[in-house]
Amino acid sequence: MTSPAASDQMPGMSISSQTLAEELTKRFRPQAAHGVQMNVRLAIDGSDDVFIAFDHGRLDVGLAPINEPDVSFLFADMDTAWRILSGRENAIEAFMQGRFRADGYLMMAFKLMEIFGSLSLPPTPND
Repeated sequence: MTSPAASDQMPGMSISSQTLAEELTKRFRPQAAHGVQMNVRLAIDGSDDVFIAFDHGRLDVGLAPINEPDVSFLFADMDTAWRILSGRENAIEAFMQGRFRADGYLMMAFKLMEIFGSLSLPPTPND
């Protein structure tokens, strides 16, 4: 019997940092990362960090630092990280509740959500 994909998992089911990295790679939208050159660290309490490098539409994801991060996003737990990045939870609400924060430019969280096709990305003024 195979386990469900992380994208199919319900809240509370545990996924690993490696699974998160693999799911982000699958969800990557290169057109949304066009012109983006940024290094991101996802620090998840109780789990290994996930490092992401964007280079003008290219993606590199792993559990080892790729480059010095431009911004770090800190999550209270893996469930919160997955729910925000997949769009199953509102990032602003999680931020206000202290379960998500940034060490760097917080607005890059919205770009990150766009790049990975988040379902709960707030509309922009041009939408």
